[in-house]
Parts: sequence; C-alpha cells; structure tokens
Amino acid sequence: MSVWIQKLGGRTGVGVIFGVSFLFFLLVTFPYEILKESIANGLSRVTGMTITMDDFGAKFPVGFQARGLSITSQGAKARTMKLGVLSVRFNPLYLLTGKVGARAYIENPDKSSMDVFVALPIGAMFGGEGVLPSRIKIDSEKFRIDDLAGFALASVAGGPGANPLLAPVLQGIGVTGKLDGTVDLSLSQSSPQDSSGSIKLKFVDAFLKLSDPSLGLPDQKFSRAAIEGSLGGGILNIDKASGFESEELTLTAGGSVAVKSPLPASQLQIDLLVKLQKSLADKFGFLLDAFSGGMARGGELRLQVKGPLSQPSTQPI
Repeated sequence: MSVWIQKLGGRTGVGVIFGVSFLFFLLVTFPYEILKESIANGLSRVTGMTITMDDFGAKFPVGFQARGLSITSQGAKARTMKLGVLSVRFNPLYLLTGKVGARAYIENPDKSSMDVFVALPIGAMFGGEGVLPSRIKIDSEKFRIDDLAGFALASVAGGPGANPLLAPVLQGIGVTGKLDGTVDLSLSQSSPQDSSGSIKLKFVDAFLKLSDPSLGLPDQKFSRAAIEGSLGGGILNIDKASGFESEELTLTAGGSVAVKSPLPASQLQIDLLVKLQKSLADKFGFLLDAFSGGMARGGELRLQVKGPLSQPSTQPI
C-alpha cells in the first residue's frame, strides 16, 4: 500500500492528475454551440423533420444533454413535440458484461418527467434487425403525453404506408393526458423462455380530442385507460384491466405474446374489441365496415391478431 501511495505522489500520480484535468478541460471548453448546430442540422436532413435545440452539452460522467428540444413533423398538418430536457447517460460498467447500458431522462416543459433505461447485448447489435434488449425499465411520473401523441399520430398519418381512409382521421384527432406507472422487463436473448417482468401503466386525466373542425365531434373522456401485463416463462400475458373506455368508445385487448429471438419472430395471440357508440358510430362506423370487409356489427368489431410480430395476420371473429 505504501508503494502505491508513493507512486501516486510521484510521476504516476502526476500523470493521472494531468490526464483527468485535461479531460475535464476538454469537456468544459469544447465548442458545444457549433456541435449543437451540426447535430440539429444533420438530424433534420436524415429524418426530414425540423429539429432545433436551445442548448447542448456533456452529461457527466459519459453522456450528453439537450435543453429546449423541438421536433416538428412533416405534412400539411405538422405537429411539434417540445421537450424541456433530454439527457442520455451511458454506464461504462455494462461494457464489462458485454452490453451497452443507456439511461435517458426526459422532461417536459411543465416539469413532468420520464426515466428510461435500456441494456443491449453488444454482439446482438451487429447481428441485424430484431435486437432483443436484455433489460427495459421505464418510470413515468405523470408524464404529459399531449405533444408526443400528436406527433406520433401526425407521423403515422403522413407516412408512406398510411391508409387513405384513416389518415385524415388521424390528422384531426389528438390525445391528452399524463402517463403514470412503470415497465420493468428482463429479456433473455439466448433463452427467451427465461424472460420475466411486468407492465403497469395508466393514463391520468386522459381525453381523446375530437373537436377539430374537420371532425366536429365531442371530446371523449376516458373512464378507464391502462395497459397492464405480466411476463413469465417468456410469455407476456395482457391483463384484463388493460383497455380504453369512454362514453362512446371502447377498446380492449386480451391474450398473450410469446417472446422470441430475434424479436420480430415473437408470436402474437391477441383478441381485440373495438366498439363505437352514438356520434362516433355515426361518423366512423363506415371505417369499421371498410376495415373488416363488412364484418362489423352495430359499430362493434372483434378482431383476432395471430402470428409473428413481423407479419401478423388479422381477422374478424
């Protein structure tokens, strides 16, 4: 021990102190303003979206942080998603286990937040599509989803494979509410049957916004809005508590997902119920008929989704 202390006091110690000081100097004096613009412009070119940020810098010990992030989708009815803070930190210790561990902290302008952790096997990352994370953990504290939901709906509606009947509807609706709950999944790439975990998410003060002039319908307040499930033995069972229900809309799901590796090979066995009533049935009943080939009855459609995640088959029941 005394020899080690002497080294720290000699040339080795001076070298370590110099190295740490130099790294700190680089992190503090790095021209992040130039890097911020380069990253924003590069991402805008690649994604086709408009991306801006007020501030960009390092997040100790290993990571980065962006403040005042704004992402605007394409299309005639473009939506903008704004985030107060987005920080990503990498855990170097996971490299010792052959994995990449990253934690993302997302904060809305109203200070509601969500924390996401993902661990990915390094070997699987270079094996093509369908990488199965070894760990997924989400903690959401009444994270407001208004901008995120609107952005997602606009992206789907303006996507290359958008249904021409459904796209105008997606452009006219919105979702407001707060996401609260947790997801904690441990997944095994080599032995998917050993995967386990749970999903417990609920949407607080959730509304389906339909008051857009193109729709002219009353907003729907959800009396039930939750996604719950348990994963054991490699089978994700969807809890009966899962579903969305308002005065004029009911959407429920039940069944299971058998987790496979690669992920797109996971097998679905899910039953869905979509039920429209009153003004929603009058306005959108034709969509159910068109989608089901005339199998919908009284604004109600029951579907069975089976097969691999990459190419599931859907049929009315």
